[in-house]
Amino acid sequence: MIGIDKKVLDSIQESVQAWDAFGRKLFSNNKASLLYELEDKKIQTIEDILHKWSFFDQNDKPIEPEELPAHKVIKSKQPINDTVLKMVGKDVVKWIKASVNPILNDNGDVHIIITTCLDITHLKLEELKYKNIANYDLLTKLPNRLLLSDRLELAIANSNRSKTSVAICMIDIDGFKALNDTFGHDAGDALLVEISRRMKDVLRDNDTVARLGGDEFVVILTNLSKSDDCTVSLYRLLNTISSPYMINGNEITTISASIGVSLYPDDKVEPDTLMRHADIAMYKSKNSGKNRFSFFDIATDQKIKANHKAINKIKNSILNGEFCLYYQPKINSATDAIVEIEALARWSHHLLGIMSPSEFLPLIENDSDLSDMFDDWVINEAVKQLHSWYKTGLIIKICINISPRQFKHQSFPDKVKDFFIKNGVGLDLMSYLEFEIIETAAVDNLHRSNKVVQECKKLGITFALDDFGTGYSSLVHLKELNIDTIKIDKTFVSGMLDDSENMAIVQAIGALASAFDIKVTAEGAENIEQVISLIEMGCDEIQGYAIAKPMPAEEVKEFICKFTPDPRWKIASQTLPSRADFELLLAESNHKYWVEMVIAELSKKDTDKSLLILDHKQCRFGKWFEQGKQKKYKVSSNFKELDSTHQKIHQKAKDTFEILQNEQRAINKDEIREFQDLSKQITQILNKLRQEIEKTKQQQSVVNKILLKRKKYGKQ
Repeated sequence: MIGIDKKVLDSIQESVQAWDAFGRKLFSNNKASLLYELEDKKIQTIEDILHKWSFFDQNDKPIEPEELPAHKVIKSKQPINDTVLKMVGKDVVKWIKASVNPILNDNGDVHIIITTCLDITHLKLEELKYKNIANYDLLTKLPNRLLLSDRLELAIANSNRSKTSVAICMIDIDGFKALNDTFGHDAGDALLVEISRRMKDVLRDNDTVARLGGDEFVVILTNLSKSDDCTVSLYRLLNTISSPYMINGNEITTISASIGVSLYPDDKVEPDTLMRHADIAMYKSKNSGKNRFSFFDIATDQKIKANHKAINKIKNSILNGEFCLYYQPKINSATDAIVEIEALARWSHHLLGIMSPSEFLPLIENDSDLSDMFDDWVINEAVKQLHSWYKTGLIIKICINISPRQFKHQSFPDKVKDFFIKNGVGLDLMSYLEFEIIETAAVDNLHRSNKVVQECKKLGITFALDDFGTGYSSLVHLKELNIDTIKIDKTFVSGMLDDSENMAIVQAIGALASAFDIKVTAEGAENIEQVISLIEMGCDEIQGYAIAKPMPAEEVKEFICKFTPDPRWKIASQTLPSRADFELLLAESNHKYWVEMVIAELSKKDTDKSLLILDHKQCRFGKWFEQGKQKKYKVSSNFKELDSTHQKIHQKAKDTFEILQNEQRAINKDEIREFQDLSKQITQILNKLRQEIEKTKQQQSVVNKILLKRKKYGKQ
């Protein structure tokens, strides 16, 4: 036994212990009990400590008992000094700095080992704290740009060794700025935290998610055996980011992601250049419609450069006064008078002449800052023109197209009011302003859309839903929108005399609007026959080249003063169409909506059965069908076939749901195709039913009447 003053040992800051060559304790000071949280009498061997504590190195790698410093010194006879270890107990973690020194006997064997351990937990926590600040984003707790750089270099080095690929994915959040502007920075921060959590959940442990700042993220996908391996992860990222959010009590459905991808070693460049290339590909996704991913290539790089150059040129042209507004009149079908004009932007290019919107709007719409700038310019110019005409005695309503981005701003009504005040225009003229919004923007968030519309209506402004009819699924939302006018998309109007389906759609929209007491404007009328058809179908207003082409502001007043209606318009009989086509079209739309919803739900592993509506009598189509049994349809053999096929597709949904639940998987391509085939059968039967009804109509169809009038008056 070594004679040593215990008071001296207890005064030392470190834990001091002596062990024999078999790991049995010879002596210890009081710091050992404090460090290991064990009574001195319960520490008789090194194994007693190992029963309470597990040991790890600084990289969190477990240390096996035989690899502990004490055992290694007994074997090697060599001292180990100042090694840092992590001790993990049941409810506590400690960090220690340990030294082990051997005392050899005369034969050169280990006789005693002395261990000294200093508790450095407080120092290690401080170190980790500063390391986190330096390497991690404070808001999302994701790696920041500094740590991302290290991770990317390691991923590239591993790629070179393992001959695998690395995908660098630059991610920009679509719709973030609008949310931040609308709901505030706290909501924006909450959204970023939730997006970060979702991305980590859908990626592998060896992948990296980092935040560069703002709404920009980078994902590194490693160990890819081929280029296509990363597409699964990319689709997961798109789907999880675009799913709805609940932020501060508000449901947010306008968020998605634009992702750009560069692949190493296909793109064998430096890490910084890889990041830049991913950023370029991300802009390709932005310009292609957002909510998608794109891979970098040289052609894309050149195109983006050209687009950026063009965007800057457009900005400068707006500032330099090279843009102007043209105006296209609309007639009231009942009075034949011009009642409104639509403002349409033109670029008066110094070399190319007057350029139409199709040549510059796509670029503008894909650049948020330019889009805001352009919309502000259009509204400001229209307000000034309204005032200018008013001073000359011309009072006429001006319609202005606005982007969904502008419309979603809660401050939009105040902004419009400010344009009137800034230009010295009386607020009473606000009733001569109408805004046209696309239907997808309006139904995207009905509550917010109606709130903006109502605020504008308090100022006297009216609203029209533009390009209506391009999606049947939105028809069911029409009753919820507080709008004044719907504009039938010109693609249906221009083709309605040559395509009975287009004619049916125009009729159906007119009937629907009439039911909700909403005004209808048909755009794209190119000839006298189309104008006569639209008047006969009861369209309230008509616009198109058959009335007038867009014209400069200085020509508008003279055109209106000299305008004379075409006398042939009077041949329109003012008869309204049957609503049978509309009813069947809406039934078809409701069925397609159900099929899409079922496929979407069954594509998830956590299918929500309540959303499937498996009972064939409870879906919208089924409810219409049950009502239809009491109508004239019930005598038709097609109607009976419809009943059988509709029940069959619902039974298919039930069976598929049970199979997927039992096998714990999502629907596959073959099963989706079976659904789609059954759905096509229902569409075909509805078409037969529609044709059958047309044959039994007592009155002549609108199409035949128009053809007769063509023959009588001649085609213009």
